[in-house]
Amino acid sequence: MKKLGMLLCICLTACLFFGCGGKSSTGKKAGEKVFRLAVVDPQVPLDMHLNTYSDIMRLTDNVTESLFISREDGSIAPVLIEGTPSFSPETLTYAFTIKSGVQFHNGKPLTSRDVKYSLERVVKKQSMASLLETVVGYRDLQSGAANELAGIKIIDDTHFTITLSRIYTPFLAALSTPYTAIYPADACEEAGDTWGTKTLIGTGPFKLDSYTPDVGAEMSKFAEYHGGAAILDKINYKFVPDANTQVLEYQKGNVDFVGLKNSLYPVYANNPQLKDQIHSYQQPGGYYFLPNVKVIPDAKVREAISLAIDRKAICESVLHGTASVPSSFIPPALIGHDKNALPFEYAPDRAKALLAEAGFANGYDLRVTVISSNSLGLQIATAFQEEARPAGINVQIEQVDRSAWTDMKRNGGIDCSVSNWYVDYSDPDSMLYPVSAGRVDLSSSFWHDPRFEKLMDDGVLTDDTAARQKIYEQAEHILTREDFAALPLINEVNFYLLNPKVTGFTIDSANRIDCRKADIQ
Repeated sequence: MKKLGMLLCICLTACLFFGCGGKSSTGKKAGEKVFRLAVVDPQVPLDMHLNTYSDIMRLTDNVTESLFISREDGSIAPVLIEGTPSFSPETLTYAFTIKSGVQFHNGKPLTSRDVKYSLERVVKKQSMASLLETVVGYRDLQSGAANELAGIKIIDDTHFTITLSRIYTPFLAALSTPYTAIYPADACEEAGDTWGTKTLIGTGPFKLDSYTPDVGAEMSKFAEYHGGAAILDKINYKFVPDANTQVLEYQKGNVDFVGLKNSLYPVYANNPQLKDQIHSYQQPGGYYFLPNVKVIPDAKVREAISLAIDRKAICESVLHGTASVPSSFIPPALIGHDKNALPFEYAPDRAKALLAEAGFANGYDLRVTVISSNSLGLQIATAFQEEARPAGINVQIEQVDRSAWTDMKRNGGIDCSVSNWYVDYSDPDSMLYPVSAGRVDLSSSFWHDPRFEKLMDDGVLTDDTAARQKIYEQAEHILTREDFAALPLINEVNFYLLNPKVTGFTIDSANRIDCRKADIQ
């Protein structure tokens, strides 16, 4: 949602949401357990069918749920269904049974119709549609030739089937992502464009009570949660755009959780009051440059850009040694990572020579677009601006808000973006999703390579680990060493501060927060 410039009674609302010290202005009643987080306002609807931003997940993770959830070991567990669905290899059909007793926050029971509606909506909204591209009828629904996914059949209120057009080994894992969240069909349709802004209803342990742009959001325990009522009574989110201010809010005791930017980690790592309250986790994934191959069609130019990036300097100066130089797009934790690949190097002289071969002996102008609220992305772009000068690359940094970024990506208006991606489930197909055939035309990349796309297809046809390792190593080499269609930048560690009075709160490697068992003393 676009940032609203005028908000009625903003001071009163902020006071009601986030007053200090347990006074009545917080809305906290005596004995209530309230978990308070300082986060960035996503500035777009809280709808994971529309956008892929982790800022949205921070708010929706405990409100909406998908059919499955990913475990830390890479396996998946059922959430809204009973057990593991049966599968017919002859018909490529999964048969599902909805878990008994699952209700939405509006009191309506979860039905097969809600599942079908939600998954069809994912395809219609396009942002993450390709997660379901192997479902029969996907192409017809996406093109508008049909108004439903023919592969999803409702048997009755609690039983449904999904038929695939081809084998896709990680299919059930794809149904564990937040992008395949299940919504109540009638309520979502009735809300229309206000879904995710004024209305968001899920099956999660907490229900959304209010969302005020630029101010915050408030959630309360859903007593009828199918997994058992949460311990916490409320979760309050305070929107604080500045990372330093977030930490100050934490130090004042106004919030219980803040993400800690890598640039701030050295400041607080040796702070005797805070060092034991710093926690870390590493997501498989990282930052990368994504060039638009229509604007930068010559692979030599894209290779020159890669060689003009001093990744080691970025890791040391921008991330203060908390990140490492990648050697591939696929991170070490996943199948397909080539352990023999060397880290990407900085060679401005070679970059300059490649540009000359490509017809740019007098220099090359490059527009790099970054979301203005992404401070790390902006710092990386700024560092690259200086690093690229010896190679003859003149970098112009373009800062845009998140709404403009989304529009520009879909309209091909970005020449080269500072992007980041992290797996939603532990599979190389998930890591390579942003450069997959169904995604590149929506991300201002437009890169299509038949060899790469065939390898991507082959990789999901088998569950043989050794075979998949070879397949994805080859795909990775084409992507980053031959075509230079994605330029990996860093692999970073993430940090956060957590009030020691909070227990049972977790963030997994997919950056998803879980408050189902959280408590605060």
